[in-house]
Amino acid sequence: ERYVMEAHQDLALTGSDICRLMRQHGLTIRSLAAQFNLTLKRIREVRTHGVQGFAANEWHRLITGKWMDQASIQCEIA
Repeated sequence: ERYVMEAHQDLALTGSDICRLMRQHGLTIRSLAAQFNLTLKRIREVRTHGVQGFAANEWHRLITGKWMDQASIQCEIA
């Protein structure tokens, strides 16, 4: 048996998406950094350049508390 893990590479959040989500959820750069032990530099970087793949799913969860796609990783027996 072999397990194949398939991450969705089509997931993406642009920098403006991140900014919009943070505004909608009342989060500041400092509050997000304090809550999740992230650097201010990393948050600013993500707000500028955005994220793709599983990182987009993780950032969505950090900000909103919900996964973008509940089936972001599928395990199949090959």
